[in-house]
Amino acid sequence: ELIRHKTGLVIDPYFSASKIRWILDNVPLAKKLLSEDNLCVGTVDTYLIYRLTNGKSFVTDYTNASRTMLCNIHTGEWDEELLKILEIPRQILPEIKSSSEIYGSFECMGSELTVAGIAGDQQSALFGQACFEAGEAKNTYGTGCFMLMNTGDRVILPKQGLLATVGWQIGDKASYVLEGSVFVCGAVIQWLRDGLGMIQKASDTE
Repeated sequence: ELIRHKTGLVIDPYFSASKIRWILDNVPLAKKLLSEDNLCVGTVDTYLIYRLTNGKSFVTDYTNASRTMLCNIHTGEWDEELLKILEIPRQILPEIKSSSEIYGSFECMGSELTVAGIAGDQQSALFGQACFEAGEAKNTYGTGCFMLMNTGDRVILPKQGLLATVGWQIGDKASYVLEGSVFVCGAVIQWLRDGLGMIQKASDTE
């Protein structure tokens, strides 16, 4: 209940926190690097920006941070109580930024390029479908199926079945969403075809 209230999520290995704890418990090199104060942990966006900027920018945005089960979506910060419960040191986590600002730059084929936008996949799909107002929603189908509805500047904590999360943050203004997730959608079609051999091609499911 504490995690649901603070993060809008349910306890699930789909999110980052338990994976980080497992790595710290089971990977000797991670333990060694942590003892040397030389360990960084982040989501895919953190890794890409860190590599693109040659280690100068160790950041994530509010949308990706909100999917770790460690970020308090009411404050937009790493939650000290959750970090303590899971025994995850704050210093190994990236700085949380907005979804639209300059995070760093890198050189590519003689030109300097800036990295100026970060968003989680479902949140960027919501934004890309122009669901900018509270009550607007999108549904996308891929490996999984995800319905997101913009709830504006209000965090709505559902009693069961749905998640509350961050849609985006531009400047100091955040938009929040309700999310319904089906983790396996398109992958079922692939399994019917490649795993069970029940169909020859995806269109056979029509």
